[in-house]
Amino acid sequence: MPTPTTTELPIPKSWDEFEDISADVLKRMWRDPYVIRNGRSGQKQFGVDIYGRPKHLHGQGTQIAAAQCKRVEKLTQQEIADEIKVAYSFNPCPEEYLILTTLKRDANLQAYVRSNAWNINRVEILFWDDLSLYLSEFDELLKKHFPCWFRSSTSKSELIRLLVESIPDDFEYDDQIGQYLHKSDIAVRLRLNRPDEPELFVEPWTQRFPDKDAYRQEVYLEYNGYRIETFWFVYVDGNRYLLPYPRSRNDLRISPFQYHLAAILNAKISSHGLDRGLEMSGIVVDPQIKT
Repeated sequence: MPTPTTTELPIPKSWDEFEDISADVLKRMWRDPYVIRNGRSGQKQFGVDIYGRPKHLHGQGTQIAAAQCKRVEKLTQQEIADEIKVAYSFNPCPEEYLILTTLKRDANLQAYVRSNAWNINRVEILFWDDLSLYLSEFDELLKKHFPCWFRSSTSKSELIRLLVESIPDDFEYDDQIGQYLHKSDIAVRLRLNRPDEPELFVEPWTQRFPDKDAYRQEVYLEYNGYRIETFWFVYVDGNRYLLPYPRSRNDLRISPFQYHLAAILNAKISSHGLDRGLEMSGIVVDPQIKT
């Protein structure tokens, strides 16, 4: 049976659908949950449909990357050059510019883009073959945009993988019940356990905040109402941050997965920023820790 990794996904039927898919891809590719679609139909866009601040550009120039989406039957070298040159006027001028197209991969267009000197540090063209391959790596994107290609599974490992692949914008938060509902699969949710009497949690690292009170917080991963896994967090500094348990009171390391999950949770509450909370606590991310 063909899968998205061996067969191209169907080309979107409209430019708006293609732009929506492209924005979701770029959120992952750029590791920026705040990727923005530029303006609306009829407004001058200076060759930019989507823009954001990729992680890999932090500290470099304007830190802006931009993309133009082309759902077309053909694309000439001159049309590519025109789009790139128009993007020079985008404010601020992007450090990186991508042309995303529904066309099949074309070696001549690839060579044209990479062999010319542009007034933008990096210019690339990505074809539907490239986008299909990238989409196939993210189950939640397949389920959202191409549900017929998604092979559903309820195994624990695949639910964890879904969390790893997700970003904060994939969840809808209901503060009244402490629920993070996955928009693309409403059977999946993260839920904050809210006991009648919150349990105080005191360790040296929790006392580094202006407000010394800290409270234990259980976070449940649930599927169709069944609890699959429990993750342990701590509310610190008057509930300004929700931080994962470090390895011990004296070993203040967490795994990349714990950091990723904390980023999802903190993005939906009145947090002053996960990185700031970790810095104040002394907790650090250790890439060598697998879970």
